[in-house]
Amino acid sequence: MNFRMLIFSGIVTAFVGAALGVVIDHVSQTKSRRATIILVGSTLGFVIGVGYEAVQQQKEEKQ
Repeated sequence: MNFRMLIFSGIVTAFVGAALGVVIDHVSQTKSRRATIILVGSTLGFVIGVGYEAVQQQKEEKQ
C-alpha cells in the first residue's frame, strides 16, 4: 500500500467535507454549531477518502 496516496486522498476529501460543512452551516444558519459541523464534515471526508483509496489500491494489487 502506498501510504502517501492514502494520506493525500484523505486530506483532499477532508477539504471537500469541510467545504460541505461550511455550506450546511450557511444554509442552517446556526452559528453555535459551526465548529462541530465543519469538524465532522472534514473527519468524515478524511475517513471516506482513505477508505476509498485503500479499496482502489487493493483492487490494483489483486490484478
